[in-house]
Amino acid sequence: MAQAGRHFVFDAFGTLFDVHSAARACADIIGPQWPRVSEVWRNKQLEYSWIYAGIGRHMSFREATRLGLIYALQVTGLDKNIAPGVVAAYARLAPFPEVPAVLRTLKERGDNLAILSNGDPDMLDELVGNAGLTDLFDAVLSVQAAGTFKPAPQVYALCERQFGVKAPQLTFMSSNRWDIAGARAFGMNPIWVNRSRVPDEYPEFPPVRVIDDLNALLSEAV
Repeated sequence: MAQAGRHFVFDAFGTLFDVHSAARACADIIGPQWPRVSEVWRNKQLEYSWIYAGIGRHMSFREATRLGLIYALQVTGLDKNIAPGVVAAYARLAPFPEVPAVLRTLKERGDNLAILSNGDPDMLDELVGNAGLTDLFDAVLSVQAAGTFKPAPQVYALCERQFGVKAPQLTFMSSNRWDIAGARAFGMNPIWVNRSRVPDEYPEFPPVRVIDDLNALLSEAV
């Protein structure tokens, strides 16, 4: 049965949570190369998810995160043995500054909120809980239920089943342009949260709107 109110679905990593805050918090361990380590770490983490999905092999996102960090440390000439202390910080990623207040306002307005993420269920529960945001979400959806990673269509279908509505009734937010392309191809109404203000990569699959951060959800018609 469809739930009353609007249906907002958020990506987690890079959209609600700053993926670079883990390496930043461990700058004393990593050293001055932490920005480069963080960039390579994130890129390799995503690459692992796409490659394993493409060849039909399962890899947990936790493992993709761990292996991505090890690669990033090695390619920057750092000791891979510091990885356990750094990867632990991924459970405490910082929400972007506006996120808690915006989510709480949307919830108070009667909107339905969910996360749809590549993260493993326990990984997401820990992350959302540590940020104090658990009570704001009607659902925290992991791609594990679909057996593959974004941007596969069966991942976005999890949101239809959760809310009992079709894709055009779902508004999906992500800072990852490839994720927006996947949601658009599935039929959702995607809003690109272009925090880094980068050029568009996928004009064939345009977002319905581009915003700088989530504050725009409160000041604009959605």
